[in-house]
Amino acid sequence: MKKLLILFAFSFCLSGAFAQGTWTSRDTLPDSAMIQGISGFSINGYGYAGLGENVAGNYENYFWLFDASTDTWTKKANFPGNIRVAPASFVIGDKAYLVTGSVKNFGTCVTECWEYDATNNTWTQKANFPGAARTYAVGFAIDSLGYVGTGANELADFRKDFYAYHPSTNTWTRIADFGGIARSGASGFAVNGKGYVYGGQDSTIKYYGDMWEYDPIANSWTRKATIPSDDSTSPHLDASGFAICNNIYLGSGVDTAYKFSREFWKYNTVSNTWTEEASVPGITKVEGAAFAIGDTGYYGFGEDSTGSKIINVFDKFYAGDTCNVDAGYSIIKDASEINIYPNPVYQNLYVRFDEQYSEPATILIMDITGRIIKSYSVSSYSAPMQIDISYLTSGMYLITMKTKDNSITQKFIKQ
Repeated sequence: MKKLLILFAFSFCLSGAFAQGTWTSRDTLPDSAMIQGISGFSINGYGYAGLGENVAGNYENYFWLFDASTDTWTKKANFPGNIRVAPASFVIGDKAYLVTGSVKNFGTCVTECWEYDATNNTWTQKANFPGAARTYAVGFAIDSLGYVGTGANELADFRKDFYAYHPSTNTWTRIADFGGIARSGASGFAVNGKGYVYGGQDSTIKYYGDMWEYDPIANSWTRKATIPSDDSTSPHLDASGFAICNNIYLGSGVDTAYKFSREFWKYNTVSNTWTEEASVPGITKVEGAAFAIGDTGYYGFGEDSTGSKIINVFDKFYAGDTCNVDAGYSIIKDASEINIYPNPVYQNLYVRFDEQYSEPATILIMDITGRIIKSYSVSSYSAPMQIDISYLTSGMYLITMKTKDNSITQKFIKQ
């Protein structure tokens, strides 16, 4: 097995912390060979997990779909590229992208980028990542672009460079370097049009508990609140987690004393605060897979502290304080302030404003969980606004018009 110098980790102590979410056990993965370094993401209400290293030290190319409504797993198309662990990943529409990773223990890292089409269950190799080959990089998606950065060539050549991927042109563009120190084993998320990178380790094997926010409009990074346990003995790297509404949930793994932990935390991106959540149940583990479906997170698989036990149990996390997508919005049923048509829609959605607003406004296209897919600035209220939504998969979506003092949301169906 790989010696875990790059870890899924953290342990915290904070007086007065309180748990809010609840964990329940879900189904096990049918294939018990996968153990650690696994990729996890969700598309259109389904979870996906695959790749990884098994207990014998061999790498796997399997990929599985998780249906939360039936609590079952279904095997999907095998990954056709170089089998690897710890790739960066992001999701745009109904497609997921796996980028970089390690194809041999403490050996070869790659720059490959692969696209998984969930609708057609197919893999396609795309333009290579333009930076140096690396593993344990982070990835996230904002609007129609994917972002990948940080990482290291195993335990050498630590990086802070970042790049944006444009699916429409299959090209990469370098953006502002990560704002913190070069690192590997950080964790990446996207919430409300911003990217977030947490934790990791530097070239001296120092662990970090800092949170950084990326603004794609300003192309800049801002340091946010540090996790409360970030001190000389217990920062973390490679925290496992998922984003739900305004919150990032992350935890599990190993601390700097190499102690496996069950602790789990919530970072609220609006208030810039941390809160301790219910501990992860079961055997302590590292390098599993995590994703969110709606207002529920899932986390499982991984390697135990002995490095010899397969953990294929998957647990469900429900956060009782997660937002409702309707909360704080006026759901307009009579279209008294904005009209959208046609509905259902196949390609072009039109927004007509019945009131002549004078202040700036933003139009947001969101999935039914409230995750922002794309945003637009309103430049004129005098004519209907045309929005191309042909890239969306079939299903229910939300469209929101936000001004300084008001939010108006309607639902529409993409055919």
